[in-house]
Amino acid sequence: MRLGAHVSISGTLDLAIDRAVAIGGECLQIFYGSPRQWREVSYADQVLDRFVTKRRAAHLDPLVAHAAYLVNLAAPDRVDREKSIASLAATARGVERLDGLGAVTHLGSRMGATRGAALRRIATAVQQVLDRTRQAMILLENSAGAGGHVGARFEDLADILREVDDPRVGICLDTAHLYAAGWDLRTPDGVHTMVRTFEQVVGWHHVFLLHLNDSTGALGSGLDRHENIGEGWIGLDGFRAFMAHPRVRMIPGIIETPGFDRKGPDRRNLSRLKRLRGTHTRHHHQSATRMRPR
Repeated sequence: MRLGAHVSISGTLDLAIDRAVAIGGECLQIFYGSPRQWREVSYADQVLDRFVTKRRAAHLDPLVAHAAYLVNLAAPDRVDREKSIASLAATARGVERLDGLGAVTHLGSRMGATRGAALRRIATAVQQVLDRTRQAMILLENSAGAGGHVGARFEDLADILREVDDPRVGICLDTAHLYAAGWDLRTPDGVHTMVRTFEQVVGWHHVFLLHLNDSTGALGSGLDRHENIGEGWIGLDGFRAFMAHPRVRMIPGIIETPGFDRKGPDRRNLSRLKRLRGTHTRHHHQSATRMRPR
């Protein structure tokens, strides 16, 4: 399993590479612009080229960009939904320019609408994003489930994938969200049950990325709140069990932890995961990172 982190792009975009390398990252996630604004950003070609060159030299792969927090593909309001589609498409085009894998997005909240209506809106929105981009994957992230957020149920993800039916659409699974949604990842049996169920309902081949976060929220609480690795409810034994599963350990993992100094993902969190990766480390560089389908 390749391990990396969500890192800041503050200062200039390519400094994200330096930050990822400094904490021992092997892959990375960024925001392409501000996560709290609709405004589409643009960068000078030399900045983008410098990012690509530095990432290639640092062997950081894969690269993904997380969509803005404002994105709600399930929004009943047409204006809000169009803004969400435009924002996600801009993020995906940015990843394409940086030669990355794709864009990760939350599905959003149904805001009182029925599940069926929300899923149809999401599928239509994802298709429109695909139509506005060329090759970037759109990775749908599972949710913790509170506040009407879509994606806590595996059936939600399966229905959207079935409706869109495009190999450029995949899944990003977040451990904190899984736990808060009711999947007990603290033991090998619990991890096996989750993976087996996901395989039956969705298909594990759709998973291209993991978000590795411990959970402040208790099992089944629906609370989306990340904690440092080993400091939350999942715990070190849980991550050891999770990363040892043969289906899981082939997928790259990104941390979005608060950091032990509360300044964001850090070397200490990654080091804990690398130790837990344990005996699988020697196979790490031999196993191929799951790549974009052709």
